[in-house]
Amino acid sequence: MTDVHALLEDYIAAHRGGRQADPREWLGRVQGRDRAALEGLIDTYLARAPMRRWDPVAFRESGLGPFAEQVTTALHGRSGAWPALLPQLRDRAALRRAELIERLAGALEAPDRQDKVGFYYHEMEQGLLPSEGVDDKVLTALGSILGQSAEALRQAGRSLLPGAGEAAGGPAAVFARQASPDPAYGDVPSPGTVAREPTPADASAEPDEIDRLFRGG
Repeated sequence: MTDVHALLEDYIAAHRGGRQADPREWLGRVQGRDRAALEGLIDTYLARAPMRRWDPVAFRESGLGPFAEQVTTALHGRSGAWPALLPQLRDRAALRRAELIERLAGALEAPDRQDKVGFYYHEMEQGLLPSEGVDDKVLTALGSILGQSAEALRQAGRSLLPGAGEAAGGPAAVFARQASPDPAYGDVPSPGTVAREPTPADASAEPDEIDRLFRGG
């Protein structure tokens, strides 16, 4: 019969040694009462074990920095999960942002308005565009490019936290404006500056169809 305490000691040594100590690996070695006992012992150890020291170098090298930034933007922005989801879908489709914008403008029958379409798409990825105002036509076109349904994109665009992004000029919006803009989009403010409101055309101009598709009204 397997010695539960010996397995626990082996797990603790692996965990403290910095290895990727997945409890399932150790639990898979026992069954029945021994498994239940080992699971309880590991849970107790993890509840009391000191947290590992934060290693900023290891975090940068892990490649998780941009994703963590996208998730933070999604949580506090006005576009739900779009800041985290849309870049992932673009990567999966092997599309640069400029390529996606070109195709999206074409699908919206506005190939001559790529700059404006690009502006609004940038705001979707930065959590600055209220998702409620984005027309189903946009989501259908975008979904066809990224391999998602319009309904799935609509659901993802709903706010993740109550009251998130209500104040367009609040700290969350400023964070989103400064969050590692993609150089493929030309009209992006440099860090430390405040992005203009989403009016890519002359402020005196009447809203056109692209404005209505992305902002409603």
